[in-house]
Amino acid sequence: MSRKIQILLGMLSALVLTGAGCIQFVNTAQGPMGVFRSVDAGETWVSKATLLTAQGVRSLAGAKVYKIYTDPSDPKALYMGTRGQGLFYSYDNGDTWNATTAMANKYIYALSVDPRDKCTIYVSDGQHIFKTTDCQRTWDMLFSEERTTQRFVALAVDVSDSRVIYGAELGGDVFRSKDGGQSWRIIKRFGFELRHLIVDPFNPNRLYAAAYNQGLYRSDDGGENWVSAGNGFEKFNDSLSFNRLILNTAQKDSLFWISKYGILRSDNAGASWNEVKLLTPPGSVNIYGFAFNPKNSSEMYYTGTILGDNNKNVRSTLYKTVDGGVNWVTRKLPSNTIPVDLITSREDSKTIFLGFTVLD
Repeated sequence: MSRKIQILLGMLSALVLTGAGCIQFVNTAQGPMGVFRSVDAGETWVSKATLLTAQGVRSLAGAKVYKIYTDPSDPKALYMGTRGQGLFYSYDNGDTWNATTAMANKYIYALSVDPRDKCTIYVSDGQHIFKTTDCQRTWDMLFSEERTTQRFVALAVDVSDSRVIYGAELGGDVFRSKDGGQSWRIIKRFGFELRHLIVDPFNPNRLYAAAYNQGLYRSDDGGENWVSAGNGFEKFNDSLSFNRLILNTAQKDSLFWISKYGILRSDNAGASWNEVKLLTPPGSVNIYGFAFNPKNSSEMYYTGTILGDNNKNVRSTLYKTVDGGVNWVTRKLPSNTIPVDLITSREDSKTIFLGFTVLD
């Protein structure tokens, strides 16, 4: 059953004071976190940590980023999901941020913006799916997962029919709603750990589900039937140790698979995979951040991270190429915390964003 969280406009200031205002942003000795922006393709970086609150301007430099999300219809809109510090949004390319009061102090595991209506947003804090249709003024709770061992790790809106919503749980269940989240049914039980679910913008009936240690699966009929899309992964050691699945929006049927091995690319919807040659040897670094120029996928970026005891960052470096990986250059990163998510602006290919965190 749905339970509505009413956020009254007349109480907004008080809610910000007691919600966003009580979030603890502790800046560790390792360095700043939050989101950094580069407008020169990674040559220089500036922290984008200005948080606007009813108490005045605060800093998000202590925000532990989980993932940065974008709006399909607004290239200047960004959403920052954090590790237990809530959800934040920017409508000015990261220059300023605001807190989503209803999500204060939540761990944000998944977010998806309706590609046809930027005011309709779906968010998961793990156990629940929330929805707003009025640009975050009010929220509905659409789904509650009572199994404490499960959490929603991915949400996706169908690009051709906004009433169709998909959700994936850690334990392998894939859900689908055909009425904007009012009712749900399970369309697949994989039975192993899922990490990601993506709707293909070139083919709305096509879904990709990425699993840790089990590979990649594809459905071409809205999730009713699935086939393996990880053919050839066995040739690359540790390629099943999955970090990221990135759809190449510059080319139909093209994907990037980011794993412990390195970066693999498929240009035939997962029927076969080829290695992207990197400067770092296979398996030598953790690649948590990867992005490409949405107008030219030969221009790519990745972060290589070496972790020490207790998951402390020993060293991280930015790598970039403009020729598909034939040649790479390295650049220094602006923080010695862990770079976890990297995205490129659809509006300006030289503008990239990088989120940092620490692993407690």
